[in-house]
Amino acid sequence: MNARRPLDDTRSQRNATHDYLEALDAAGQLITDASQEGIERALVMIAEATQADASVLYRHPPGGMRANRVGSWNGEVLLPAQVADSLAQLDYRFYRDLHETLSAGLILERHISELLPATQIMLSPLGVLNLLCLPLLDAGELIGFLAMVYRKVPPKRIESESRFLSTLANYLAVALVRQETESRARVNALRLATLVGATEDMVFELNGDGVVVNVWSGHPALPNANLVGLTLDKAFPQDMAWALSQALPNALANDAPEQVEFTLPRLDGAIYCIGRLQGVLNEAGKARHAVALIRDVTELMREEARRRAMVETLDVLEEAIIELTSEGVLSRVSAAWATLRSIPNAGQVDIDKPLIDFIHTEDHAEVNRAFAEVLGEGAPLMVRFRLTRTSADPLWLEAKLLPAWGTNGKAVGLRGVLRDVTTAHLHEASIRQMALYDGLTGLPNRVLLDDLLHQALARSNRHSTRVALGFIDLDHFKQINDAFGHQAGDQVLATLARQIRSVLREEDVLARWGGDEFIVMLPDLPDQYTLATVAERLREIARQGVVVEGIETRPTISIGMAIYPDNANSAEALLRAADSTMYHAKSMGRNNVQFYSDVLHLKSPGREHLALQTRLNQAVLNNEMQVFYQPVVNARTGEVTEVEALARWHDDSTGWITPQLFIPMAEKIGLISELSEQIIVQSLTKLRGWRERGLKQRLSLNISRNLLFSPRFVQNLIATVSEYSLRTSDIIVEVTESLALTDHTRQSRHLSSLHEAGFKIAIDDFGTGYSSLSQLHEMPIDMIKVDLSFTSRLNTEAGRRIMQAIVQMAHALGLEVIVEGVENLVAARFLQGLGVEKMQGFQFSEPIPAGVCELHMQLGLDGKI
Repeated sequence: MNARRPLDDTRSQRNATHDYLEALDAAGQLITDASQEGIERALVMIAEATQADASVLYRHPPGGMRANRVGSWNGEVLLPAQVADSLAQLDYRFYRDLHETLSAGLILERHISELLPATQIMLSPLGVLNLLCLPLLDAGELIGFLAMVYRKVPPKRIESESRFLSTLANYLAVALVRQETESRARVNALRLATLVGATEDMVFELNGDGVVVNVWSGHPALPNANLVGLTLDKAFPQDMAWALSQALPNALANDAPEQVEFTLPRLDGAIYCIGRLQGVLNEAGKARHAVALIRDVTELMREEARRRAMVETLDVLEEAIIELTSEGVLSRVSAAWATLRSIPNAGQVDIDKPLIDFIHTEDHAEVNRAFAEVLGEGAPLMVRFRLTRTSADPLWLEAKLLPAWGTNGKAVGLRGVLRDVTTAHLHEASIRQMALYDGLTGLPNRVLLDDLLHQALARSNRHSTRVALGFIDLDHFKQINDAFGHQAGDQVLATLARQIRSVLREEDVLARWGGDEFIVMLPDLPDQYTLATVAERLREIARQGVVVEGIETRPTISIGMAIYPDNANSAEALLRAADSTMYHAKSMGRNNVQFYSDVLHLKSPGREHLALQTRLNQAVLNNEMQVFYQPVVNARTGEVTEVEALARWHDDSTGWITPQLFIPMAEKIGLISELSEQIIVQSLTKLRGWRERGLKQRLSLNISRNLLFSPRFVQNLIATVSEYSLRTSDIIVEVTESLALTDHTRQSRHLSSLHEAGFKIAIDDFGTGYSSLSQLHEMPIDMIKVDLSFTSRLNTEAGRRIMQAIVQMAHALGLEVIVEGVENLVAARFLQGLGVEKMQGFQFSEPIPAGVCELHMQLGLDGKI
């Protein structure tokens, strides 16, 4: 950078002109080179020409009220950083004298005293005496100004100086406009590059001769480098070049875009491309060019092929796929829908109709509830319903419903997979009928009665009503069997069941308890007088007579009645009260009705019973309970695979007390948790010893309701198992089916925690709790132990069919089967034939002390198979 010449008020006209010409030359170069270095060089030359102490160039948008410093030359003026920063941007609202003069296109040349106070304050740190400002105009609009600062009296102007200053201002204005234009062009180019680069498309420009003139973005599978200046046939593969050359003339001649498609073969598979050519003017605005945008649609084509294959696959499946609006209207169905409906064109005619129109009216409420739950909670749901058909019987369908999500993240519709489960449903209904109803009379059996009784008591608690229960026994039924045979006896029982049922209300329940005993349940009992009337009507209807082998017999019945909650506070207590009252009726001469409230004074607990409770309490406190073990054997090999720990109590006064007596007693007096914990500790101690001696059998523990639902049971059991150096997988936790189904959500949480910790879960007494397939499927269980009541009926055809159905159902759910109560070789061989994995019962071993059990664990029981 040249040094500034000293100020000289007497400098010659020639020297001044020379300086201005150099300044004009430097300013003119800014038109083609508006770099920061060029600006500063021009400002130096301008300061020398005008003999100013400093020169500054400002720019601002047309109509704006702020000016931004573009460049400056301070010469020998030293500015503090804070002052320099304050001069980087000028707000015209404070410096009105500058703005008003320059906006009018006038040169501002004033002594500092002639400026407004705000302007004087701004310039005072610079030591300014005079200020010269040239307006920079574009089409009459102020776009900036050039300021020259004088710290002394400025030199006398030469004659032509005003023309030089005006020309300088014009040059600088043109330079600022060009700089602004180039800046905008760079920004727009950057935006275009960013926009194009954000896609995977190839974008380039062709002239009318098919020569590439610009390339903005490329594609990995297409040539990208050194394309500018090449013709189509040299720049691109043959198929691509041919497609573009065919479309280029039309794109240049018309305003509408031209579409192209082509395929590029590659070793790893063809690439499918689509493109668009759009005619545009070239940069000179004369000859037309065309911009080409080429997009790789290979993945889209493959996805579409996969979608078509998926649709074709769905169409050959037996399951129907449907899509529904949020109102339940069919919007799309697969080919299997027509098969389910038995109408060839159902896929077309049923669209835009509500699905509910094709569902049995009795199932509407359940399906609508399922729709609302899926849409409301956004979780999949299974529902079963009947699909009506005009030319055939309804089908039972199982539907898995899923939410269809919208862009707002909310469920806007449903999708469903419909499967024909008619055969399975009827088979399940048959199993349920056999498992829950008596085969002779068609009445509910004990299992179903237990469920119905608990439901009735729950309603009674909610509505403060009474429930009556009556035990009915057929008097002298043995004489009928002995005289006429069992077939005639069955005929009498079936006829008596129909007669009793005929005098009951629709909401009343009549069940067969077993043998010649029936139970009648009367929910929502208004008063005891009504009960007495019904009981007497039952007794009278039984005496109408039954013809057996041509001989009329008139049987009588004895009835014992009890009322909830007057005579009992639970279902079990109510059954016991009615049962004991019935036996009192028989002791009173038969053929009569007795009420628990009338005989209550005869049934106070005996002293011996209370004494036994006291001794049980003492035995538990003194840790006197014992553990016996019953082996579970492999049904094929006879190997002992696990042992079940069973509580036993030897009372010093009475001897061995049956678990059927002391277990309910412990539950009644609140000792069951302490008793269970003692059994667990003793069993784990023994299991650790077996492990140390190399025995690998697992241990089954029966867990009571109180213990399972205690808050820290799971953590405590895990800690106890670890304390004895055992693994959780060594332990099978057994819970009864009725317990597993009580408070399903709560027990599922506890069982899931046990299962996740590694314990095996078994459902004990399976078949006595009235569980559904869906509940079994949802529970975290590994095996079921079939109740011995089913094993005891293997000597009948019906009993064998029920056992077969249970085993098949368990295997279908992936559950291991252990059959309890196997007492003979015939039963064992039959169960082997069904594919039962394990068996337990007196055929192999009764519950035995640990020492004897250890011998079986070592030697096996293959001689019993």
